[in-house]
Amino acid sequence: PYDPACGWTSQSGRMDRVEGDRGGRTGKKALVAFGTKYGTTSKVAEEIACILRGKGVEATVLDLREGKRTPVDGYDLIVVGSSIIMDKWSKGAQAFLDGNREALATKEVAMFVCSGNMYTNPKEIDQYRRAYLDDVAKRFGIDGSAPKGLFGGEIDFGRFGFLTRAIVNSMMKDMLQGVDLSKPFDFRDWNAIRAWADSLEVA
Repeated sequence: PYDPACGWTSQSGRMDRVEGDRGGRTGKKALVAFGTKYGTTSKVAEEIACILRGKGVEATVLDLREGKRTPVDGYDLIVVGSSIIMDKWSKGAQAFLDGNREALATKEVAMFVCSGNMYTNPKEIDQYRRAYLDDVAKRFGIDGSAPKGLFGGEIDFGRFGFLTRAIVNSMMKDMLQGVDLSKPFDFRDWNAIRAWADSLEVA
């Protein structure tokens, strides 16, 4: 179950954003922007922001589904992530990268994605990293050395429409043997997510 260090529990059903003070306040600001379809990536974005707050960074989370135009000039670090649907970033996340292309070229940027392929075919991790992160960074003019996180996702049949459920069942029937799909199936490595977030440097 999703039970991150920052206060959200499946029992409470809500986000408690904890302002950490590890290392004291730094005066630095970070924007964690994410695109998602079913909500998986939002939980990862919240966790990344929480870890950054614990390092004394003022972190703001931006849901790109809402279509808000947020200037990035006032932030020291921009973290942008997306779910992967049909091997592509969400439209909102791509629009954010495209619309802020010039500004992001002068900023510290980190990127992450959440992909179901990390569960269905983990042997192809190098291919996924190249297609979902390296190639996207290159397409939008982001420094190739930017930190990049490749994470798993969550299967929640309660959020899927009929067609999506049918496709997932067809593609993953053998892999999901023994999995109780009456509740969300979380295959994200939260320790890896936290370690990646903790490694981010805010200059």
